[in-house]
Amino acid sequence: MEQNNVQILLFQQIKSLVPAQLSVVDEIAAVLDISTDSAYRRIRGEKPISLDELQKLCSRYHISADRFLNLKSNGFVFTGNLGQAAENFEEVYLNNMLQQFEFMCSHDHRHIYFLPNDIPPFVYFQIPELAAFTFFYYKKSLLHFEEMNNTKFSVGQINDEQAKLGSKVQQKFNQIASTEIWGIDTINSVLRHIAFYRDMQIFESKDDIACLYDKLEVLMNHLEKQAEAGLKFDIGQSPGKNAAVYQLYHNDLISGDNCALAEIGDKRITYISHNLISFMYTRDEDFNNYTLNTFRSAIGKSTQISLIGEKERAKFFTGLRKKIQQQKEMINQY
Repeated sequence: MEQNNVQILLFQQIKSLVPAQLSVVDEIAAVLDISTDSAYRRIRGEKPISLDELQKLCSRYHISADRFLNLKSNGFVFTGNLGQAAENFEEVYLNNMLQQFEFMCSHDHRHIYFLPNDIPPFVYFQIPELAAFTFFYYKKSLLHFEEMNNTKFSVGQINDEQAKLGSKVQQKFNQIASTEIWGIDTINSVLRHIAFYRDMQIFESKDDIACLYDKLEVLMNHLEKQAEAGLKFDIGQSPGKNAAVYQLYHNDLISGDNCALAEIGDKRITYISHNLISFMYTRDEDFNNYTLNTFRSAIGKSTQISLIGEKERAKFFTGLRKKIQQQKEMINQY
């Protein structure tokens, strides 16, 4: 392929990654520190970009140069953060997630596929008590923040600003169509966390434990209503006119790995969790196509319980609520 054709494809890829409200030309000019006229000439393929400019563009937009140079290295380029800031951890975590969802919402076509092995954290953000417990668990048991030593959890610890930000993340997620494959064990992770803290007496009171179980039941009831409607909407509300599609499948044979695939416009991004609560993502076309085929295969072996499958849907959510109730009955041992 000729140089200018490769270059044009590169800038087409970059254009798909730049939010619609921003000027691609201005972005390129700023990254390369050149005039807008020079940026136009490079975008049109009239002036070849240098290796240094290629490096700057690939670094800024997290693009693998291999595909554009037709190199087969069997490598995949992922982007992510290795560490979490100890100070204002929640804000950093939430804003990072919000940025991803806002980017998806800047495109007309947006769809996410999930195969979770536990309930995705942003699903909790519409219930402040569950969100607060999730961050408490992250900071105390996963990240081992020193200030969390000898601390106990109470639902009264809810930070209003964080709750508002979490709600904003959830609202953005609700604007994105999703296809999710759940198993009856998807809820086990959060139940284990609550049970562990209960047994270790890390709750301020029995009321705090009971509250979390009650809120989990509220969440399951809401997800069941979403599945029945096949649409996303906020708790206590009804689906809006432009509500995003919600497709839910049940499969107890396939173990989830918290992998997610996002279709954004005509591009795809695969998200993979790592280091317990972090995530990394790739825009590699081959990797994403393989991931999509994996999801399609899993869907073909699963039972749809959104819109249709009323009996299977009721059985599935009854099973989830039964698990919650069984744990709830053990509160008196606290």
